[in-house]
Amino acid sequence: MEMCSREEIMDLCRQAIHQNMCYVVPRVLPQQLCLPPPSPKDELHSTLTKTSTRKFSDLPHDILMDIIAMLEIPDALHAASVCSSWRSVHTKLHNLGKYKRPQTPCFLYTSQSIGENIACLYSLAEKRTYKLTLPEPPISRRYLLGSSDGWLVTADERSEMHILNPITDRSSVCDNHQPGDAIFNRKGVLCKYRYSRHTAEGVTDSPMTLPLDKLRYFFHCKAFVFYDKSVKGYIVVLIHNPCEQLSFARLGHDKWTWLPPHLRFQDCTYKDGLLYAVTSLGEIFAFDLNTTVITAKIIMDRTKEYSRERIYIVQAPWGDLLQVWRPPQGDGRGYDEITGRSALVSNTGRTKLYRVDTLAKELVEISDLGDHVLFMGNNQTYCLCAKEYPLLKANHIYFTDDSECLVLRTLWGFRLDIGLLNMRDKSVEEIVSPRLWLKCRAPVLLVPNPRKMNSTCHN
Repeated sequence: MEMCSREEIMDLCRQAIHQNMCYVVPRVLPQQLCLPPPSPKDELHSTLTKTSTRKFSDLPHDILMDIIAMLEIPDALHAASVCSSWRSVHTKLHNLGKYKRPQTPCFLYTSQSIGENIACLYSLAEKRTYKLTLPEPPISRRYLLGSSDGWLVTADERSEMHILNPITDRSSVCDNHQPGDAIFNRKGVLCKYRYSRHTAEGVTDSPMTLPLDKLRYFFHCKAFVFYDKSVKGYIVVLIHNPCEQLSFARLGHDKWTWLPPHLRFQDCTYKDGLLYAVTSLGEIFAFDLNTTVITAKIIMDRTKEYSRERIYIVQAPWGDLLQVWRPPQGDGRGYDEITGRSALVSNTGRTKLYRVDTLAKELVEISDLGDHVLFMGNNQTYCLCAKEYPLLKANHIYFTDDSECLVLRTLWGFRLDIGLLNMRDKSVEEIVSPRLWLKCRAPVLLVPNPRKMNSTCHN
């Protein structure tokens, strides 16, 4: 078999990637290796004859490593299904964390009608959905608390937190944050929590006794996973009730640390060893989590006395901190022609962007994102350069629904506030039509991450 050079293969691979071709490697290489082309009607694994598979497996592993390392994760998974040789190369990439291509964000959603252990991953790069079988406990029964850098944070039916990488199937149980007094039954089994709201200053509501499966809806708000390079370990950050307070724990440790008693936190980001957190009043606090006594440094004072907006914070690629102000859905009710049900009025088209001037301690409104794209919702907020992600729409905001009453709205069948906001004319369009998640829980943004959760695999 006459082999083409590394340069020829890589050049073809790059062309195919930029053209967003499905099944990149198996469709390109047969033409160069004089192999019969795969049938477009069949699945990938059924198109490869025994002869083709044998010739594919003859490709040098170093060339394969370079090729697969430059693919989107869905294409890499297709490549891994070609033969055992390619699968071993793909596994090695997972173990070493040597993917070179920035991964285009996807949307992950679940539904018990699809399968208890099945998660659907909608690829913005390929405009198609993949089904992932995930480990116990059932992903469709978990409460999705957030996502960061490819890691999902969930709360199961016992309100215990789990950290999961849907791409690698790696899962870790996070030490439970105790929201109150534990209540055990006669057999000594934990069955309830006496959830107290007295931990927040000025809050005097009476305690509630909640079963384990209901606690997560009252206590957990939003969670993040950040990598701390200074200690080569992961940090889990949790915004929780009462009153949206902030706590963190180092993965593998059995201690949660409650951060200084500021209330109404809504979003976080982590940069250069500092945790930045923003409140519903626009205040920004910075925390150095590696000090013995953790104090809050004020980066930005409150910008108003009260606010109904949901506020996000993100580190822009050009270095600035940004605040994103998203108005709440309107009190009025409209009619959803797709679902045939009533729908809350979306005000996301009135979202505003601000640059944080840390010297003047003021917000400077900006009208657009230029050649950048932003993602906001029940996930770590991202601002990406569209030139590095050519399949995304520049100067647009991809948003998912993360309202406080999301669980109830899902149960009641209201249309969720999910879409794509054009910052130039403030128009809103569907991410995919028809909607894939009409009868599902709100999707969570996920940036596919092929790395395992250990320090040696982190770039």
